[in-house]
Amino acid sequence: MFRQFQDKLERLIQQKKPFVLFRKPNETKVELWENQEKKTARKFSCNSFDNSTLIEFNDDEVVEILIDDLPKIELLLPISTQNEAISYNDYINLIEKTVEELKSDSDTQKIVISRIKELDKHDIDLSETFKNLHQHYPNAYVYLRYDVEEGCWIGASPELLLKEENQLIQTVSLAGTKAKEDDWTDKEYHEQQVVTDYITATLSGFTNYIDVDGPFSVNAGFFEHLKSFISAQLIDKDKLYDVLKALHPTPAVGGMPKDLAKDFIIKNEGYNRTFYAGFMGYETETEAEFFVNLRCAKIYQNKVKLYVGGGIMPDSIPENEWNETELKSKTIGELLIELK
Repeated sequence: MFRQFQDKLERLIQQKKPFVLFRKPNETKVELWENQEKKTARKFSCNSFDNSTLIEFNDDEVVEILIDDLPKIELLLPISTQNEAISYNDYINLIEKTVEELKSDSDTQKIVISRIKELDKHDIDLSETFKNLHQHYPNAYVYLRYDVEEGCWIGASPELLLKEENQLIQTVSLAGTKAKEDDWTDKEYHEQQVVTDYITATLSGFTNYIDVDGPFSVNAGFFEHLKSFISAQLIDKDKLYDVLKALHPTPAVGGMPKDLAKDFIIKNEGYNRTFYAGFMGYETETEAEFFVNLRCAKIYQNKVKLYVGGGIMPDSIPENEWNETELKSKTIGELLIELK
């Protein structure tokens, strides 16, 4: 199987074709997906934050190997000439503007504001970085997606968007963040409850029953999240993509109400999220599983762009929000391995 995996990977790189490396949570093997440019029973999808772009990898010949055996990956990466990182002062002003919006007569209750943090890192060892993410985040969805024109995305997302098997769907409500040494406050519990209420209300139109378990405090590397588990019985399996589009973007990555928060983000955030905070996942004839593209980075020849964000509420303190995003940037930033 290793030779088959290596031959497929080398062929895709030489032919400059897009591919995805994917490791499911709590697994020890990595899958290699390509787009066979025909409809197949197995499909891996990547959906942008604003729903404007959907990339599909139809592949009935997915191969896998142990992650420890993942060979060296050398890719032709683009050079980034655009500085998309926001300054500290501009970020503080943006959060203040967001808080003003939330305190105004607007119906907006929560807005998730993100930013890019740029690192002056060259020659990232993609294979060793992938293995490092696997080792540090065993419960995450670890992936690497390459396109010769777009470049290379890599991430280890902690957030399930939707899982389906025999019409039983499962999802999570993940919101609220704190440093490990701090205590949970009403702000984080309220932020998490907003997400839970939104998800259950959205699912109600597609399901027979809904069950919620939580919230629980979960470890996320340098910090902790609040997480609830939600399950429901899907009435019509053909409505799966309708459910995905109804859920996305969730309050954890967009805000509440969805459309108002999304409009504010697009008009004010100052950069195009593209696939950050979008969703990705796979489908087979028997199951489907999708995750939110969080805790991710885009790798260039000359730099790395880290994507970080946080939920803004009317009582948010701008300086604290900056510190939280700095903390979140370490989850990927400190695990990048450069070539020796």
